[in-house]
Amino acid sequence: MYTQKYEKESDALAAKTISFPKGKGHLTHNNREFICNNVVPARTAWNRIYIQESIKDAYEKCFGQALQDYNSVQKRKDRQKDDYLKEIENSGNKEKTFYENIVQIGKKTDTPVTDENGVLTEDAKAAIAVLEQYARTFQERNPNLYLFNCVMHLDEATPHLHIDYIPVAHGYKNGMKTRNSLTKAFQQMGFAKAVSRKQNETVAWQEREREYLTELCREQGIEIEVLGVQRDNLSLPEYKTAMREVEKLEQQAATLDKRNEVLEQQKDELVQKTSELCGQVQEMEEKNNELVLQAQKLTEQIEEAEVKEKAAKEVLLKHDLRAETFKMISKEVAAETKSMKSVAVPVTNLFGSEEYVKVKKSDWNKILDAFSKAVSRNHLMEKYEKKISGLERKIDTLTDQVEKLKRFVASKGLGEAFVEFVKSLEPKTMKQKVEEAKDEAEEYNRQRKLNQQKLIEKDKYWQQEM
Repeated sequence: MYTQKYEKESDALAAKTISFPKGKGHLTHNNREFICNNVVPARTAWNRIYIQESIKDAYEKCFGQALQDYNSVQKRKDRQKDDYLKEIENSGNKEKTFYENIVQIGKKTDTPVTDENGVLTEDAKAAIAVLEQYARTFQERNPNLYLFNCVMHLDEATPHLHIDYIPVAHGYKNGMKTRNSLTKAFQQMGFAKAVSRKQNETVAWQEREREYLTELCREQGIEIEVLGVQRDNLSLPEYKTAMREVEKLEQQAATLDKRNEVLEQQKDELVQKTSELCGQVQEMEEKNNELVLQAQKLTEQIEEAEVKEKAAKEVLLKHDLRAETFKMISKEVAAETKSMKSVAVPVTNLFGSEEYVKVKKSDWNKILDAFSKAVSRNHLMEKYEKKISGLERKIDTLTDQVEKLKRFVASKGLGEAFVEFVKSLEPKTMKQKVEEAKDEAEEYNRQRKLNQQKLIEKDKYWQQEM
């Protein structure tokens, strides 16, 4: 009965079909870590493995450098990516970590793996040759689809391939430069952007792959009836109906892929905007910290200048007091000199026109002593006048520096920050400072009166001495 059925189907379908559906991507099934009921364990050893690489290692090869480059420019650790594979697995855009296509020539009715004696059939041998050539040339034809797992199963009803690949798209401006994107990977391989549900990148790629498979089949003498996408054992009308349904599903899937791409772009833009905002906030924080440090430094400079100015004024005040004292002393010396002149008696020189003066020896000694004191005092006054002049210039310089610092603070927009910073450093209230200033003024007036009283007492002393 099997032979009659096979012959009947062969008469109805002289040509074979090509199946190229999307697979579910069960790597454990593909690699026979899990055995299904339709598998013949005795023939598992017949299976052919072209490449088997863990998906983790594959992601490291495809995206490791891009991930490293992305993390190297992130200033904040919370924006770095630890595991791109896990990110795709948890993606809200329903992105797939990898994609699978199942490639099959014929069906179990016209291309069984073995005959009734368990021997590999000629049809299977021809199909195996086509599938093997397709597998070995897949990566060369599809440089943006990284093939990490590819096996041929001969332990099921019909020879078929499981092609598992990761789409790799380059040239992103924001985020990682290289990413997982099926649509963009197709575009970078030369397929035009989608214009409708029936004309998109995925459909165009599938058509190209079917054409390539068809050409390989012709080289092996296999006639192809319809470029199919289903691998079930159906009649030709049923097969065509199923193919149309699958085409609709593929179009819907392509639409979803397009939407996912748009969502991915929106996500990238949102991530970029968030990154820019975070960067701006960080820059503002750094600038604020820098302004606070500048304000602190300026405060210290102003305080230092004010301390120097205050010290210079205090020194100048002391020298003012001494200067006043020396002026009074000079007046007293002038009065004493006048008194000395009164004791000098003019004498006419008999041999010349110049006059002489005659004084008592005791008065002459007083004159010499007074002259010596006057000279010493004059030298001392000149010394202090020079020092006072230097201190006055120093005060002018310090005052100018303080004004420049204040203008610099205002020009940098640090006025408010400076005031707030100064307030934070001042443990005393303004009322306390006013009270202290008032106390200092009273103390200054008291000292001034005391100095004046001392001058009066010295004046009385000199008058008594005279």
